[in-house]
Amino acid sequence: MPDPSSPPAGDASAADVPALAFANAEGAKAWANALPFGNVAQLHDAVTGQLRALATASFTARERATIAEVMRDQVAHLHTELARRYAGKPQPAVDRELEAAEQAIALWNALWAQYSACLKPLLEGDPELAGVKPKLLQRGLYVGKQLIVAHGLARRATPPALWQELHAYYRLAEMLECAVTAVSDDLLPNGVGISCYSTYSHALLLGLADPCAMTVKQIELADRWLAMWARKIFPYAQQRESEGPVLIVDLDSTQGAALVMQTPADPPATLRYGYPTKLATSVRGRLKRLQGGANPAELQLGHDCSAEQCTTLLGYLDAKWYQPPRRVPAGPPLPLDLCGGGVAAAYFRVSGRSFGRADPLGRVYAQKSQHLQTLGALTDYDRGREDAERSWPWERWLGSCEWRDATLQRAGAAEHRWVLEQLAIVRDDDRTRLGYVTRVMQHPDGALALSLRLWSAVPNSVAVRPLSAAMSEDPPLPALLLAETPEDKASLCLPPRSFSPGRVLRTIDPGTERKFRLTRLLQRGADFERVAFEESA
Repeated sequence: MPDPSSPPAGDASAADVPALAFANAEGAKAWANALPFGNVAQLHDAVTGQLRALATASFTARERATIAEVMRDQVAHLHTELARRYAGKPQPAVDRELEAAEQAIALWNALWAQYSACLKPLLEGDPELAGVKPKLLQRGLYVGKQLIVAHGLARRATPPALWQELHAYYRLAEMLECAVTAVSDDLLPNGVGISCYSTYSHALLLGLADPCAMTVKQIELADRWLAMWARKIFPYAQQRESEGPVLIVDLDSTQGAALVMQTPADPPATLRYGYPTKLATSVRGRLKRLQGGANPAELQLGHDCSAEQCTTLLGYLDAKWYQPPRRVPAGPPLPLDLCGGGVAAAYFRVSGRSFGRADPLGRVYAQKSQHLQTLGALTDYDRGREDAERSWPWERWLGSCEWRDATLQRAGAAEHRWVLEQLAIVRDDDRTRLGYVTRVMQHPDGALALSLRLWSAVPNSVAVRPLSAAMSEDPPLPALLLAETPEDKASLCLPPRSFSPGRVLRTIDPGTERKFRLTRLLQRGADFERVAFEESA
């Protein structure tokens, strides 16, 4: 645990620490009430400065904990505002996004240091802390859980030191026999009857859900739902009889929880066991009721989410919390080429030609006609190729590319920026595949990791134009045709906002004309739409 006598990381010197604006908890409340909430930059500077000043000030542990409670409200508000700038943004992050993420994480760490400064007096039996030790430890665990949220929103791996700190807090709660003592929290909507163990389980389950594979909305919903459900998992010190999977965590480790079907034969004394059967029953019960037409609000899932959003997320969480991941044989990472940029980039990389938006009526202007005459017999000239190569270069990554999934990592700077549900083109020595991003994570060393879900069909590029009763003025569209396979129905991958039920697209490539009547939107990605179709003569 942090040394309470040392200043927070990043402090240059005592001379840089601002003067403390209050002398006690009452003064801190008055100071907080006068803060400029409408100005995020001023609020950040004020709160950061006072947290730094508080770290060097002399307060009793009880007074410090009370002041930290006041500051927690300000930090939570600031994080909400900062998250608007960085949460779920494409990676690698640009300067403004990177700065906002660093500020949010630094704020929670600075607040955590205040709670950690109270731990030594707590262990030494400070009589002023005797009645608040469950609350003090629960608040520290809560801040640690918030740091997991902040890292997930920034698409960053949870640092090993963070897990180590969280485990240490919970072990201390066990030692002081207050892990199950109920406390309340006015900052949380469901903050009644919470405890050290439920907050710790909340953090473990959130980490197990893998926030780097979740959208911002999904992280917010899962975090909110876990405030109600986390108490269904208790970290037992002794193994119990169970027919289902077991959640295990080592309090001496630098990692979160793991879901296993078989526990270690010779477990260490620091291993804790959680049994997710009750949680799975709750999740699956809601899934069944949603499929039967129930409203998310009546299932305590919220008023701000649709039944479709809840069904997708509940299915994902059930897989993460009750279905141990399949073991994939680990082989040496292989070099793979990766490219992003949407449907136009995929068209270029699959066909080898850039897509040009020709005049929809086939008109040739004087300037264009003169240019064509200078080309002579070079009928296959691709004037957009150089721009396409610059805009959508292949990036060299290392990893594995299976039939339906790819896992990749890149140590150097990436030329493309990557976001969840983004179209991706991946190439190995044998073939070029098409898929979408399912996970984006930056490791502590700066390396970027991606996971892709690949479609089973070999993609074919086609240029299409919307068909209407009159001569269409609509420009042509690049598209990728994915033929039917045993795993997937035939589909078209189109640019965003291309789908309309019943819309007919016809090919304009030389050769046999084909017509596709769009029937159903299968997937709406970040930069593409995948649609089902019926083909007509």
